[in-house]
Amino acid sequence: MVPEKKPIDEALEENNALEQSEALEKEDVSEQLLEFDENSTILTTENGMYSKKDLAVKPLSVRRFHTVITLCVLVVVLILGSVVVGLLPEQDSADNFENNTIYVKKISSENIKKIVINNPKGRLVLLSEKRETSSSQGGDAEDLYASSTIWSLEGYDPTLIASSSVNAAADNIATIYASRIMEEDLSKKDLYGFNNPLITAEVFMQSGMGENYTLTIGASSPDGSGYYATVTGDNKIYLLSTTTVESFNKTPEELANAVIVETPTIENVPKKTDRKYFDEETGTIATYESIELSGTKYGKKVVITPIADSQLVECSINLGNYSRYADPTTVSEVFGIMTNSLVAMDTYVLNPTAADIKKYGLSSPEAIITIKCGSIVTTVRATMYDKKNQYYAVMVDGRNAIYAVTADALSMLKYNIEDFYYRYVFQDFIYTYKNIVIETPEKSYSFDIKHNTSNDTFTATSNGKQIDDALLSTYYQYFLVLSPEVSDSYPSGKTALKATLTYKNSSKAPRVIELVKTSARRYLLKIDGFDMGTVTSVAFDPLVIYAENVMNNQGIPEP
Repeated sequence: MVPEKKPIDEALEENNALEQSEALEKEDVSEQLLEFDENSTILTTENGMYSKKDLAVKPLSVRRFHTVITLCVLVVVLILGSVVVGLLPEQDSADNFENNTIYVKKISSENIKKIVINNPKGRLVLLSEKRETSSSQGGDAEDLYASSTIWSLEGYDPTLIASSSVNAAADNIATIYASRIMEEDLSKKDLYGFNNPLITAEVFMQSGMGENYTLTIGASSPDGSGYYATVTGDNKIYLLSTTTVESFNKTPEELANAVIVETPTIENVPKKTDRKYFDEETGTIATYESIELSGTKYGKKVVITPIADSQLVECSINLGNYSRYADPTTVSEVFGIMTNSLVAMDTYVLNPTAADIKKYGLSSPEAIITIKCGSIVTTVRATMYDKKNQYYAVMVDGRNAIYAVTADALSMLKYNIEDFYYRYVFQDFIYTYKNIVIETPEKSYSFDIKHNTSNDTFTATSNGKQIDDALLSTYYQYFLVLSPEVSDSYPSGKTALKATLTYKNSSKAPRVIELVKTSARRYLLKIDGFDMGTVTSVAFDPLVIYAENVMNNQGIPEP
């Protein structure tokens, strides 16, 4: 069967469409080539350019013929290439790297005494110091100590500077790798920006270790991949990578150490008595002597301390004239500054002036947190400075710098003093008392308690008559679960219930718990005369009703 022929007009239309499509593809390629040339690291506008004649669209038949020829040539080249490659001897990767590497300078940074860098951001002076460090390796006596070079930044406390950043800057000036050689002589140096250098790095060698030299950085390449460079004693112009140049195009603040509170370890405790704050097995810090909170956020200084002799609560918060139990979860977030360390996102100022401290709101900070673990003391001062990015301006005692720390890293600063309160306000074991007296306007009840330490039990009597100790224990739990709501002020009223608990230890004053009626269904809870907050009749009623149940030997539900 003879295939159907297409109309001539339809065939021509398809051919024209194909030619237009390929012409568009050719224009896309030419635009990419032009764009590539504009970003070239070579300072010429002629290299790699196509003429209009080259970009003209040739007839379809000619282009198909050229395509076939090109493919044939490509196949032949690939075959010949594979044969030639197969005949070449293999080289290891180290040899390949060394043979293909372009060195601008190649010396050891240990042979350098000082580097003076002038960059657009200011002046840096890097100083080297030889130090002996003990070796962990065995062997002869002379092998026990090794000499190492420590780099520092002149004018700044070494603890403020990240040694890795300073070392990287020194290493990149000592051994300089180039991406390519741009010129073999300096005749065109003005074209590369050396008439107005971006950076100069003067290198001063140790005595007897060679000649001093200067690395000069000119303009950046059009594509942003690097910078042009020259070095004393070499007439070539090189292209250095941006990463290399940026390692010493820094401010002192950009070289600062980001860890601003380091977690102490048991091996580095100043005194042997400090070991009690650490976990002996893990060597990590586990508890504290005190945590102080002050600043404009809190109004007055409060002190949080652990409660060593209590099995019910872990810590208390001293509010000046009275104390409350502290919430251990919230307190652990504060203690996390020391247990987890504190890391800054940025450094605002090194060696700040009084004006700097005032500018960042740290002359009167929002929060001051002081954590004491014996002779180990950490104090952090913080003020919300950058509200948009939620950064606190932070100073740490002993570090002469102002840092930017995220709100997430200082999550404990979102809490007010009330947020540190433990939910329950009364937490004592019943057998720490020898007598409990419950007084209401209608009736009073007195319970005597005798604790048997051998089996950790107690017996209870009332007016000489033995009562069920289990009932009294259940009734007592209703005092333990008192959880008041805190307010700024409370209305006055009459006392609806008073509990006086007398300690076995006669040196301690009795504990007095009062419930003062302030409305139809609300009562102010007072402990030892201090307002703790309000509770509802749901908490108050059982304290009255179940006192009578204890006397009558009637059942009491668990709270």
